[in-house]
Amino acid sequence: MVRLKCKKCGNVFEQGLSGAILAAHVGPYSYMKCPACGKKSWLNVYKSVKDPVTWPPESKQQETPQQQLTEEELEKKRIEDSKYERD
Repeated sequence: MVRLKCKKCGNVFEQGLSGAILAAHVGPYSYMKCPACGKKSWLNVYKSVKDPVTWPPESKQQETPQQQLTEEELEKKRIEDSKYERD
């Protein structure tokens, strides 16, 4: 895995060499799409940056515990979900 830094937004992300090789390339540079901003630019896939990875951001949902539902609420949720099930 190579760490790449987007020239447009500055986010650092990891990219496997297989994805970089499949992209259009000229020498060590590949024309790749940044997963953070969605813009394309020429990135050197053979030189990894030393900066820490900033993309994908850590999800805040994992930090907060899920709310515990009562049995009545769970039953209502199950009934509501079953309305949309297909046979």
